[in-house]
This record gives sequence, structure tokens and C-alpha cells, in this order.
Amino acid sequence: MYRILSNCFSCLLLSVATLQADLINGPMLSHLDMREAKIWVQTDAPAQIRIAYAVNGNENALVWSPAIQTDSSQAHTAVATLDQIEPGQKYSYRVEIDGELATAPAKFTSPVYYHDRTPPPDFKIAVGGAHYAIEDGYEPPYQVLGGGYDIFSTITNAKPELMIWAGNTARLRASDWSTRSGYLKRFAHARSIPQLKTLLQSVPNYATWSFGDFGAPNGGQQSAHRSIAESSFEAFWPRPIEVAQLDGIATQFRYADVDFFMLDVISYRNVTPDTSTRMQILGPEQITWLRQALLESTATFKIIIAGAPILNPADSPQNLSYAEREHTELLQMLREAKISGLFFISGGKNYGELTRLVHANSYNLYDLTLGPLTARPGENTDELNFFRQPGSSIFERHFALIEFSGSEEERTLTIRVMSMEGKELWNRSIPANTLQPAN
Repeated sequence: MYRILSNCFSCLLLSVATLQADLINGPMLSHLDMREAKIWVQTDAPAQIRIAYAVNGNENALVWSPAIQTDSSQAHTAVATLDQIEPGQKYSYRVEIDGELATAPAKFTSPVYYHDRTPPPDFKIAVGGAHYAIEDGYEPPYQVLGGGYDIFSTITNAKPELMIWAGNTARLRASDWSTRSGYLKRFAHARSIPQLKTLLQSVPNYATWSFGDFGAPNGGQQSAHRSIAESSFEAFWPRPIEVAQLDGIATQFRYADVDFFMLDVISYRNVTPDTSTRMQILGPEQITWLRQALLESTATFKIIIAGAPILNPADSPQNLSYAEREHTELLQMLREAKISGLFFISGGKNYGELTRLVHANSYNLYDLTLGPLTARPGENTDELNFFRQPGSSIFERHFALIEFSGSEEERTLTIRVMSMEGKELWNRSIPANTLQPAN
């Protein structure tokens, strides 16, 4: 009997030892620079992760990222750093889980080092709004809140150099926003859409959040679940850089001659102030950081991205203008600092539009608001946006392609808003020389 039990125990140990974690989401290229890349993955159990990568798919010259361990505290997500990247090279990479290569090769191309050598390269980005992944057992009856997932294949086929998510990347529900497990499971399910896989692994993906990513409606600075919300979002959307002096998820990055500044419209949010506080959405600390970062920027275009419309003047808590005094101070700061090349991108709405704010003593400002990628579209009849550009309203699922092109002296930003099938809905070109402050 003892021998039988011993043999059974040995077999059990052997079977446990041979169990291997599986990749359930990813890989996702979360950041790509000239000398470094970051790869995000999610496994279904604790595992040691490495990334094998090589220039031009040369399997005989593989380089390995440092090993990193996944654990249950953040839903077994991890970010591996590839620190042997060189500019302008094509790379292939594979994910290793517990010593076994677990994925087919994926590919990316690192940015070209053009500084003081050639004019800035032309490139194209994709931008999208709300994503809703249908989940059996949680959907309201007689309503279809998500669909059209082939839009991700359409975006991939457009071959952008990077993808920006402008908020509402998971659309949390009441079942999700009271526990860490609920947050993490909802983000994991949103990430699992099959049509999304190629887009995630082939171009860098950057995201900021909006109200649907945070949890209960009207949440903000004093929300009891704020720390869970922030850590859960970052588990699935790692930032290219953390801004040391700020709370929340604000960040920035650069591609070619364009700087991108991603704002946090939730972590400092207080739209129900008392006698000792004032209404705010961005907060003074974040505005101070943004001003300094913009002044330091040498980029031709400075793209400011937020999970709520920045220039829409309608009196709605979903617009930055709802904190009227703060909004006025933000625009005044941008005028007084004489910052060139500003262009705004925003999410948080169920429709799309282009807002233009005309300045008498400076250049006109534009805010491209993106409606849903896969969430249910809506109307804009309840908001009186006096600055909405005629013909720019979109009430269907869509995305935008923004192209930066032209010679160094004549750079142009071109917007093309696209249907989920890839049909152009409208376009507009904005030359860099029209985004210059008055002398």
C-alpha cells in the first residue's frame, strides 16, 4: 500500500511539474522607440516570461529579454523590455513561457533615426474610441452594446505606424467595478477579441482612459476604488514613461517629429466641490506638467490626447469645459506660452466630430473627437457644440487615420475618418504653418 501511494504521489508531482502556463492574451507591442521595445503578455497561471527577438528574423542570432515573472496580483500580466533594439530595423519576436517558445513569430519595425541626417519621415497613426466586448451572462436583454470587431482587421490593413486608444477601452459594468478581480477580468475579456490580435502585436499601442475604464459613474479623485482602477488599467495598458511628479496615468512619447501627450481626465477629477475646493478635471499639477512638457518640446506637431473632449463648449460633465474656470485657465496658458503645432484628440463620446475653436489673437485650435470602435454608436443632439465643423459628425462605428507628411518646411497633418469597412467618411488637411502663434 505504501509503495502504491508513493508511486501515485510521484506521478502527481510529475504531472504538476509538466503543467505549463498558456498565453491567453498578447503579445502586445506596448511601446517602441529607436533603442528599446516593450512587449506585454498575459498568461493563465504564474509563469516566467522571456522574449526571443532578432533582426530580419535571423534565428541564428537571437537575443533574449531579461526574464520576468507573472503572478495573480495583476492577472498574470507582464511587460518584457527588449533593450537591444537599433533604429530603422525590422525585427521578429516570439514569447517564451517557462522555457518553451509559445508563439509564432511576430514582426515590428523600429523608428528611423533621422535627426540631423534627413527630413522627418512621413508616417500614419490610427486612433479609435470606445471598445465594448460582448460577454455572455452580463449583457442587458434586447440590447446589443458591442459588435463590428472586424474593424480591427480594417485598421491593421491600413498599416499605421502606431495605434492610439482615446478612452473607454473596456467599458466596465456594475459587476466589474467593486472588486480588483472584476476590473482585471473585464480588461482581460476586452483584450481577447481574436480580430484584435494582429494589430496588438505588430504596432505599438498607447491608451488613456475615460469614464468607462474607471468604474462607477461620476467617479474621480475621491473614489474609494481609485487605486484599484488605476493599477488595473496600467496592468493592461503600460505607459511608455511614468511622470514622477503626477498621480494617475498621464504620460508622453514621441514618434518622428510629433510629440504625444496623454492626459488623465479621471484621477484629479472633482466636479462636486465643497467650500474648500474648486471644480476640476485635470487638476493644477497636471496642467503645470503639461505646460512645461509643451515648452520643452521641439516637435513640429504636439498632439494632446484626453478621454473627454477638450474644446467642446457644451455644458456636460463629460467635457473639460464643465470645469469652466480650469478650462479657461488651460486655454489661456496655451495662448500665453505661444506654443506652436497644437492639435487635440479626444474620446469618451458615442459619436465623432471635429471641433474648431477660432482665436482672434492666435491660431485656430482643432479637437478631433472619436466615437466608438466597437461600442454602440449614439447621437449628439443633446449637446450644443457651437464649434462643431459642418459635415464632421459621425454616428456609426469608425476610426481615424492621421498622416504626418511633407518636407521639413511644409509638414501637414491630414485627418481621414474611416468607416469600419475602410470607407473614407471625411478628410481634412491642416498645414503646420497654420498652427503658429501670432508674433
